[in-house]
Amino acid sequence: MTREYQIGDQVTVISSQNGPQIIATVARFTNERQCMVLSDGSQWRADGRRQWRFRGSHYTGPFLEPTRPEDVEIVAKRRAIGALRKWTAGLTLESAIDAGALRRILDLVEHETSLTAPAETPEPEVAAPPRPRLGLVPE
Repeated sequence: MTREYQIGDQVTVISSQNGPQIIATVARFTNERQCMVLSDGSQWRADGRRQWRFRGSHYTGPFLEPTRPEDVEIVAKRRAIGALRKWTAGLTLESAIDAGALRRILDLVEHETSLTAPAETPEPEVAAPPRPRLGLVPE
């Protein structure tokens, strides 16, 4: 089933391997409505696919779907993780941020992960099995 998109529709670029990647809107159509241009400048077939065939080869690339509420959250989380990775990659002892600010950031991360992590139950201690007697040393 092909989807008919209109100018102003909010769409999500989805990768079959990684899920929702980008949220954009349909900006305009070109080539007598055969192609559409999104707000990020990317061009797509009017049906939201980027599939092609050439001499027996077939490529199924990313595709467009109407934006769902969970897509917004996934894309926002993906962007936040990317920004944190980029920021921490350049973090050194010579960075302008002070130790107190770093500690507050770390405390917040630890607090958030403790809220989402499953409660760990301590495993009961198991007594070590008795060592075999070799008969060489009297007890």
